[in-house]
Amino acid sequence: MYYGGWLSLVVISLLVSLGAFVWALRSGQFSDQERARFLALDSDLLARPAPAVQGRRYGAQRAALAAVLVAGIAALATALVMSICLR
Repeated sequence: MYYGGWLSLVVISLLVSLGAFVWALRSGQFSDQERARFLALDSDLLARPAPAVQGRRYGAQRAALAAVLVAGIAALATALVMSICLR
């Protein structure tokens, strides 16, 4: 009966997830796997101060997070509307 709404929610969620994964690949989130392997063993990691976050990069991450949030809310609203209207 109302499987169309939930199916559209799943499809939209998968598309948003795939988009986020492609964005992470292009921005270099997975580029340094050798260093990431040993981060848990680095005792100096806690002693070093965190590097300053650049405003432009932080703004891009905030915009990407907002886009994912809006897409998720839109997908959920679509699924709910379709499930109510298609009873």
